[in-house]
Amino acid sequence: MIGQWMKRDVVFVSPHTTVLEAARLIVDRHVGTLPVVDEQASLVGIVRVEDILETFMPDFVRLMADFDFVRDFGVLESLMPRDAPGVAQRTMRDLMQEPVAVEQTSGLLRSLAVMTKHNIRDLPVVNQAGALVGIASLVDIATAFLASWTAEGGAR
Repeated sequence: MIGQWMKRDVVFVSPHTTVLEAARLIVDRHVGTLPVVDEQASLVGIVRVEDILETFMPDFVRLMADFDFVRDFGVLESLMPRDAPGVAQRTMRDLMQEPVAVEQTSGLLRSLAVMTKHNIRDLPVVNQAGALVGIASLVDIATAFLASWTAEGGAR
């Protein structure tokens, strides 16, 4: 079950959290996904670090998709915008996407299938009532599979 392998100390935000506050959380806590929860702790959305970056520098983000072959962006990195007008005070309600989550009783393969289908690296985990109880990364799931495999003597 995913509930055995998820992280329980989840960094999350409310729909009223500003982009600037969310960006600071990402920097301070070194996370890439912020579940958005309401006053009842129910998962109502998800914001990825990519969503935050795109609000501050949309042109650069779109440009990078076509220029991954460039080895050194040099001066371009120093020219990246530091603050787009009005972006810092936008809220998570403006940025959040529909949440993709699994219940804590879901199996590891189901969790991995959901992550693969939705192309996500972090998967919020909820209880039966829909309240956020954890988050599982691809590494958490892979670790669970590898722990089982190595414990059974699979590596010979």
